[in-house]
Amino acid sequence: MRYLKTKISFKKAVCKILAFLILSINVDLVAAEVVTKEQTGERPVIGLVLSGGGARGASHIGVLKVLEELRIPIDVITGTSMGAIVGGMYAYGYSAEEIETHLAETDWDAVFRDEPPRKNRSFRRKQDDYDFLIKQEAGIQDGKLIIPKGLLQGQQLSLRLESLTLLAPPDFDALPIRFRAVAADIESGEAVALGRGSLSTAMLASMAIPGVIAPVEWDDRLLVDGGFANNVPVQLARDLGADILIVVDLSSELQGRDGLTSPFSILNQILGITIQRNTAEQLKKLTPDDILMQPDLSGYSSTDFWRASKMIDSGVVAAELNTQKLSQLSISKEDYTEYLIAMRQRDTESPTIDRIVFDNQTPLSTDVLESHITVEAGDMLDISALEEDIHQLYGMNIFERVEYDVLQDDQQTELIIEAEEKEWGPHYLRFGMSMETDFEGTGIFNLAASHTMTPINSMGGEWRSEFQIGHDQRLVTELYQPIDNRLRYYFRTSLGYYETHFGQFESGQHVADLDVSYSTFLLAGGRQFGNWGQLEVGAYTASGDSSPRIGDLSTPTNDIQAGAWVVTFSFDQLDSINIPRSGLLANISWSTGREALGAEEEQDTLRVNGLWAGTWNKHTLMLWGGIAGVTHTDVPADDAFSIGGLFNLSGYRKSELSGRYAGMMRVIYLREIGDSRSVLKVPVYVGASLEGGNVWNDRDEIRFDSLLLAGSISLAIDSPLGPIYLARGFAEGGRRETYLYLGRTFTFL
Repeated sequence: MRYLKTKISFKKAVCKILAFLILSINVDLVAAEVVTKEQTGERPVIGLVLSGGGARGASHIGVLKVLEELRIPIDVITGTSMGAIVGGMYAYGYSAEEIETHLAETDWDAVFRDEPPRKNRSFRRKQDDYDFLIKQEAGIQDGKLIIPKGLLQGQQLSLRLESLTLLAPPDFDALPIRFRAVAADIESGEAVALGRGSLSTAMLASMAIPGVIAPVEWDDRLLVDGGFANNVPVQLARDLGADILIVVDLSSELQGRDGLTSPFSILNQILGITIQRNTAEQLKKLTPDDILMQPDLSGYSSTDFWRASKMIDSGVVAAELNTQKLSQLSISKEDYTEYLIAMRQRDTESPTIDRIVFDNQTPLSTDVLESHITVEAGDMLDISALEEDIHQLYGMNIFERVEYDVLQDDQQTELIIEAEEKEWGPHYLRFGMSMETDFEGTGIFNLAASHTMTPINSMGGEWRSEFQIGHDQRLVTELYQPIDNRLRYYFRTSLGYYETHFGQFESGQHVADLDVSYSTFLLAGGRQFGNWGQLEVGAYTASGDSSPRIGDLSTPTNDIQAGAWVVTFSFDQLDSINIPRSGLLANISWSTGREALGAEEEQDTLRVNGLWAGTWNKHTLMLWGGIAGVTHTDVPADDAFSIGGLFNLSGYRKSELSGRYAGMMRVIYLREIGDSRSVLKVPVYVGASLEGGNVWNDRDEIRFDSLLLAGSISLAIDSPLGPIYLARGFAEGGRRETYLYLGRTFTFL
């Protein structure tokens, strides 16, 4: 036993001696390496660490500007969220000035909306705007309600990032500057360093704000904004070989008790605490040789993209305060020129496409996808044209995302179009409500829901049913079926049941209400012209009755029998139906009632409506008018056209004036108040209108001197639930009406 202990002690002594020798050798080698660097003038590896901060990340550009002025080369970049976007672009080869230009050119309001601009949506989807259902939808799967993982799927942001980093290599070590984007695994909470794959997708994943932008799938992981796991990736830059770090920290200060006044502010505070804790842990890893910058961004929010230039200046100021220390990292003009040449080697010319591949993950026919993409093999890639095509596809409202990628090798350049079906489809639910009151006991309130199943076949067929209760009740089901790959030609058929009631007036006095109920059947077919127009021909029949509800209840019930051929041409390039700010809308409809289709009498009806809107700065002007008429003078007035309500002779009550002929002209002025340029803020307007119009029962009565004049002043909010108007209407004879509306008020004759 004693021998064994002696033997073990001897072994320990030998091991200690060997360890000491090895350590001494390593120390000597490290010292030799340091001496070699100092003696040969070899510069240290410089790492740039850019934190997250949303729009506040614009200040990173200011820091980059100063680094370029001081001729400081960057060898490694790590970034989180907006830091990953700015850092990824710089690593790809953009200069600070180019990044600033692209930031200024980006429509951030559009980027943070999934749906493309309304002008790019299909005409079918534009027609959805005429209901009052909110845009946010849910799905039904296995009897359960499914909602999207984010308010946005990141469609527009993804396209923007892809266009800026089109030919980035799949290995981020092969970029001009080695780069890593940091995201967070939403399942485990771990920080994930992204170093291979699509650069644009990595940048998107790093900025996928939980609850706002849906998580990004990456190697079987669900990734979100990296700020929640590692907002200032210091150690990652060190692990990539950086000797000296330049760190830009944009962390927001926590709110005091006075600022915690709402559930949102408290939630934001909790997230801020999480970010500050992981930031503090990373900043502890800095050495005296590292340089930390914390730009003064007080008063700036993470959504203030429109104030980017001011925040860039803050970055410049923060960097200039560290000029003395930064200058020690400067290199000669000759060396920096060589460095820039190596940095700016990215290919700026659009590639010629040799092959197009469709990755179709939907029930829709690939022929439909192909017919919407105009680029062909052999063409030079036009990114703006390709994005227009993708907007058209995405505007069908079938896809969760439609993305593209360009892959190059020595043999060919391949364009890949990837279409992914919505995870919560193909059964979609939408809900909405509308309300209006005159504060004098008269009010209308409606709740509605719709169920849409699409696509029901490879040609993009759609089955929709709508249900509404309240003042106006209805149950409608419709089948819509395109019949060509371009989805231009279609037919549709619908069945509907409606119940409503409307007032009857005599000399401005509300004397009675009528209950009206009827059912309808429609069969129609048509042709869509791009996304701007549609021609439709159809036949409908209707039957029902009207009976007194308030007033003289002895009034007999009247049967309703109608049937007609209808031809309608529509042009729609408005930017919005809620509160139009630009564009033109026109509609011409002619119908001819025929006894063979169920009409009591044969008659012709014509409607013409138009609306133009234009905006300069914060001022919006709308010109809006319409005329309508029925050819037969013996048609009852209450079966024709009615006027009254906000913007329809605003001093008159809703449907107060009825006649066989009608005409309206309006000029509406709106001025935006406050500032809605920050992303996710709600526009608010004050406005006024001047209106002229009337109804007539005989064509001989139609004269300009018979027009009634009216106007209004209003406060309007373009809310997520729909436009809200609080208005006061005026008309001839001292008439006054007050209106509160939730829902679209732009009704047509």
